[in-house]
Amino acid sequence: MTLAQDILAGNREITEEEALNILHSKEDWWSIFAAAVYLKNQVTQNSLRLNVLLSAKQGICNEDCGYCAQSRRSKEDIEKYGLVPNAVILKKAILAKKNHASVFCIALSGTKPSKREVNQLCEIIPTIKSRLGLEICLSAGFVDDKQLAQLKNAGIDRINHNLNTPRENYRKIATTHNYDDRCATLERVNEHQIDVCSGFICGMGETDEELVELAFDLKSRNPFSIPVNFLLAIEGTPLEGKNELTPLKCLKIMTMMRFIFPNKELRLSAGREKHFNFLQPMALLLVNSTFLGDYLTEEGENKNVDLDLLENLALDIENS
Repeated sequence: MTLAQDILAGNREITEEEALNILHSKEDWWSIFAAAVYLKNQVTQNSLRLNVLLSAKQGICNEDCGYCAQSRRSKEDIEKYGLVPNAVILKKAILAKKNHASVFCIALSGTKPSKREVNQLCEIIPTIKSRLGLEICLSAGFVDDKQLAQLKNAGIDRINHNLNTPRENYRKIATTHNYDDRCATLERVNEHQIDVCSGFICGMGETDEELVELAFDLKSRNPFSIPVNFLLAIEGTPLEGKNELTPLKCLKIMTMMRFIFPNKELRLSAGREKHFNFLQPMALLLVNSTFLGDYLTEEGENKNVDLDLLENLALDIENS
């Protein structure tokens, strides 16, 4: 609690050693969790933002990310399609708004979007923002400077590009690009003064020490929002069957992230339904946002179940 109060007062930040101690905590664990809830509550009270994700282009990707069903290494039988028409994107955005979302996330598979795809997105983004007032976050791979300038001009609020896994672990997960490639993309987004949405996936063989190092590297890149995902070991992918997480370990990770990012939008993301089990309500008390509904190729919780849970926790959904 003293650390939380010092952070709130601006006297200091958490150190890497203290962050690692959270992951390894035992007897003092629940008091650390309580301090993290206090920290969140002092910054944003009981508010929570909902994000809805649209997989707008799916399964057409030459990258070899070992966790992804859309990867060229995946044997999972998924639906594959190019960028859906703008009428479909708008319809999904309207549904997101009706379900109290603040942020509409558009995801495109592939290494980077084509000129035609960026042109199409730049036609629909202003419409969604003017008609619905939703923030737009785009996940489209290794976007270049020209594309970023075009998207910013269209009114994009945020670019998602996750660091995914620590530098030391990256070659075990993907070989068609590397950790530095992802860092370079975040630097480009920052240079264009577009908000960064960047997080990672837990449970892909990283050590606790590597996870702490990754979190602090991410902090140095000044993200607006940090989605924390927990591996969904999809059948047909190289990581099929991998499960090294426990509900308590997941909660400790989110607690650590709250201390590292006290004033940022921390998001409980993919895998929360599977990995947190009965501790999921506690995790929701730590964060500023979460996803409602499905992810890319995997189903999320039924939206009504999630909305009931948030109501029972007395969390105030923004725009509800």
